[in-house]
Amino acid sequence: MKKRRKAAPPWDGQRETLEDLSAAVHYNEWIYGILRPYAGVRVLEIGCGTGNLTGSLAEGRRVLAVDVHSGYLREARRRLRAVPGVAFKKIDLEKKLSALRSFRPDTVICVNVLEHLSGDHRVLRQCYGLLPPGGRLLLFVPALQCLFGSMDLSYGHFRRYSAGGLTGKMEKAGFQVAYCRYLNLLGVLGWWWNGKVLKRKIIPKSQMMLYDRVVGFTSKIERFLPKPIGMSLFCVGEKSSSR
Repeated sequence: MKKRRKAAPPWDGQRETLEDLSAAVHYNEWIYGILRPYAGVRVLEIGCGTGNLTGSLAEGRRVLAVDVHSGYLREARRRLRAVPGVAFKKIDLEKKLSALRSFRPDTVICVNVLEHLSGDHRVLRQCYGLLPPGGRLLLFVPALQCLFGSMDLSYGHFRRYSAGGLTGKMEKAGFQVAYCRYLNLLGVLGWWWNGKVLKRKIIPKSQMMLYDRVVGFTSKIERFLPKPIGMSLFCVGEKSSSR
C-alpha cells in the first residue's frame, strides 16, 4: 500500500521572522536596553514568541513568559531550558488573563503583541488589573497607520498606533502614562518601501541583518534627535499607588 505523504505545514510568516530575529543580536539588545530601566523583579512577558527577549529579561528577575502558540512556546523552552527563573504558560491573550494573577507581576511587558489583538483595550484593562499599585506596563508597538500594508496583513496586525492614540487607550484603561516616544526613524522608509510599494509579506532577512549591524549606531544618534515620527512606539504606563 502506498504511504500517504504528509501535508506540508502551513507557511507562517511570523514564525519565519521570529527565527530570523533570533539571529539579530544587536536589535534584541537594543529593545532590551529600552525596557531594562523600567522593568521590576517579577516580569510577566505577554506574547513571548520563541523567546528572543525572554532570556535577557530573566537576568536577575523572575519571568513568566506566555503565548498562545504552542509551537513558539516549545521552541522558547528548548532555547532557554538552562536559564533559571523562567516559566512558560500557554494562554489565549484575547480571553481573561486572571489566571496569571497568582504570579504577582510588578511589570507586564508586551513587545510587538498588542497590534495582534482585536480587543486591545480589553487586554490593557486586564493588564491593569494584574498589577499592584506602582506596577508598570511596558509596551513596544508598531507606529503610524499610514505605514499599514502587506507586511502588517501577513503578520496579523489589526492596526498601527499613534502616540496620542496609544496614550489615550492607556489612560482609559487606568494607567498614568509616564513615557511615550517614537523610535526607529530609519525604519519608516524601509517598512513603507517593503510593505506599501513592493507588497512583500515579510521583512527580508538580508535587510534585517543589515539593520542589526547598524542599530547600535543609529540608536545612539536618535537619543539626541527629536522624533516626531518613527516606525515603533515605546510607552510606559504606571498604576497609581493611590488606587
